[in-house]
Amino acid sequence: MLYQRVPSDLTESSLCGRMMSAIAIVSMSALFVLETKEYFSSKLGTDLLLNHNGDDDQRIQLNFDITMMDLPCEHASVDVYSTVGFEKNVTKNVRKYPVDAEGVKQRFEARNWHQDDVELWDPAVYETIDDLHKDGEDAISLNEKTFPYALKEFSFVFVNFYTSNSPVCEDFAPSWEAMGEIVTDASIVLVDEHLKELNIGDDDFSEDEYESLVNRLAPVLITKLDCSAHPLICKDQNVKAYPTLRIFVDGEAANDYNGHRTVMELVLWLKHIEAMYREPGELKMQRVEECKSLCYFRSFDCDLAFTNFQLYAANIAVARQRVVRDEEEEEWNNALTSYRAPRLSWNVSSPYPGCQLSGHLLVDRSPGGFTIHAQSYGHAIAAHMTNLSHIVHHFSFGDPETQRYVEEKGLPGIPKGFAKSLHPMDGNVYVTELHQAYHHYLRVVATEFGVGKILNWAREKARRVYRILQNSQLSTYRHHVVPEAKFFYDLSPISVSFVEETRSWYDYITGVLAVLGGTFTVIGLCDSGISSFSRGNRRY
Repeated sequence: MLYQRVPSDLTESSLCGRMMSAIAIVSMSALFVLETKEYFSSKLGTDLLLNHNGDDDQRIQLNFDITMMDLPCEHASVDVYSTVGFEKNVTKNVRKYPVDAEGVKQRFEARNWHQDDVELWDPAVYETIDDLHKDGEDAISLNEKTFPYALKEFSFVFVNFYTSNSPVCEDFAPSWEAMGEIVTDASIVLVDEHLKELNIGDDDFSEDEYESLVNRLAPVLITKLDCSAHPLICKDQNVKAYPTLRIFVDGEAANDYNGHRTVMELVLWLKHIEAMYREPGELKMQRVEECKSLCYFRSFDCDLAFTNFQLYAANIAVARQRVVRDEEEEEWNNALTSYRAPRLSWNVSSPYPGCQLSGHLLVDRSPGGFTIHAQSYGHAIAAHMTNLSHIVHHFSFGDPETQRYVEEKGLPGIPKGFAKSLHPMDGNVYVTELHQAYHHYLRVVATEFGVGKILNWAREKARRVYRILQNSQLSTYRHHVVPEAKFFYDLSPISVSFVEETRSWYDYITGVLAVLGGTFTVIGLCDSGISSFSRGNRRY
């Protein structure tokens, strides 16, 4: 027979047997409860799946918030590329905020200039630079010796930092020389009037002395400096793009001009700068406005050219002639002056050297990347002066709300550090020197959530998130190549899926029987061993 019973008259009750029976019952009960609890509970596991995307899911959202510590917003450009396409200067969903030298973000948003809207030269100047130089150069060329002398001896010095091998600078050269001629003609008018008041004739001066007096009484000294011939000066002046039009007041850099590069706009801007630093009785730029030598351009419409000048001057004069009775009247007077003055097309140069770029991009799921680099339609970038040190405040893929939900939920079973892996670059600082830039290599792995009671929270709010494996490398560029901060990304074809692991009913029954039978057998073996040991001791 398979199961045999021992007759009751052959069994013997003992204290040891009763104790072992109690231990067996307690052990079986505890193991049964634990096995049953394990059956009704579930845990998270992982599985590897082939990544699949629908027809409407061919692109992925890239979120970023990066501060370029030494790249102005007007030069910061974002390009996106992949194996299936290329997009340059993406600005639709990108916001730019200026950052000062202390790293403080400004509250106002920088304008995303369409730089091709800026006039790069004056169309009224039809003569070539050679034609304008036939009677001499009115825009004075500076070098290592004359540059510091000019800043020391003249109150207002307007410098064009250019490079001779730039087409943009070559196109602007005739307009800048024309500007110099206009200022020179205005200065001659001032000198002649001054000599007339002193009853001094022109014959009392030599040609060099007369020219020196013209430069001395000029409203502003128009100069130029070739950075390709004098690179040390441009490096000391932190010139990062050509041409850079910078005004120096009393030997110190006051502002850069970034508007339309026409003679009219330049004169208006100089008048504005002069009003900031000179007393009302010392203003000289009005003479430049009144100088009829502007009309020596045959294609220049003098009546149209002076309309804005006269309107501007007349409105300011009307407002200034008002009688100021009290503070309220003075405030009204200032408001009237600002209201009646025409809106100028140039913008004041930003004193903020950095730029914070934030926003999102829709990129292809194929391998690609996006770059942040210096680019300007109206300037030639000085590659050797470009610094791409940056701070990554946030960088991730996918829906930001989904990531935030996963981080806040913090469900047990999610691996430690999972939330951090969604944006591992956050808070990192990458400092470079000139001719250098960091290249970031990112492996993007999709993470999905399967079906189950535990994962219901995730399927409703976070069907898919993206983990990033990141590695950064410092690259050195050649002297003439503009550095680029690059972010290379590659989406893995394999995705990780969190699945809910539960036990089947037959696995549970097998476990219960194994617990009961195993416990019974082990306790029986222990009881037999103890009994044999006891009988052996009684014999001896």
